[in-house]
Amino acid sequence: MRLICPNCDAQYEVVDDVIPAEGRDVQCSNCGQTWFQHHPDHVPEESEAEDAPADLPPTDDTPAEDEERAEAPEPKRRELDPSIADILRQEAEIESQARASEAEALESQPELGLDSAETDGDRRAREARERMARMRGEETAPEKVSETAATAAAIGSRRDLLPDIEEINSTLRSTGDRQSASASDTAVETEEAAQARSGFRRGFMLMVLLAVVLLVVYVFAPDIARAVPQVDPFLSSYVAQIDSARLWLDGQVAAGLTWMDNLTASDGE
Repeated sequence: MRLICPNCDAQYEVVDDVIPAEGRDVQCSNCGQTWFQHHPDHVPEESEAEDAPADLPPTDDTPAEDEERAEAPEPKRRELDPSIADILRQEAEIESQARASEAEALESQPELGLDSAETDGDRRAREARERMARMRGEETAPEKVSETAATAAAIGSRRDLLPDIEEINSTLRSTGDRQSASASDTAVETEEAAQARSGFRRGFMLMVLLAVVLLVVYVFAPDIARAVPQVDPFLSSYVAQIDSARLWLDGQVAAGLTWMDNLTASDGE
């Protein structure tokens, strides 16, 4: 048979055994609306009930019959069983929590791709089967409690599958600190190397400049002595030392050339 919600027009296909012959209260899992559902074989025909008095022959109502009709209580609307109401309320709360958790997970991690999450159709089918089983009275109170705990555990497990934002942030911060420290060390080493090269360059240029100055003083020593007689003794001593150094260097070069000539001659023999 088909159940149709009078509030949101949601339709549910269930077996006829779910609804007893005297009917029962059912609740829409979509909007939470509760109504009394008659068995398909015992649906009251309102039109026949309304037309029945017109077909009856007129009778004289006696005072006793009027008194009996006056004393007859009006039929009360069937009240919902408190246990069923509690079950339906728990189902609505669990379903709303599950939907909120799934919506939050999809908004925060749209590309996570959780394989264990059920599709919307599978979840609705499972909930419909469980609801029909509860209506048949196949489950006991401990099983209902265990089902609630299992649903809460499943929601918690799906939440645990999501990455910890604080852990990711701390990892990124530590990685950034290491990169900053490495960049700082590299910059310091580069600066030290540049300073060392600059110091070597300055020292080399200073030695070249000193050699050029000494050479200029040696070459122009007579002119400087005539221009500044006071420095003539120093210039004479400096020129004499340079001359002796030249003679020593000339002797060393001549000795080296002679040794090379002798070595070449011995190899030729």
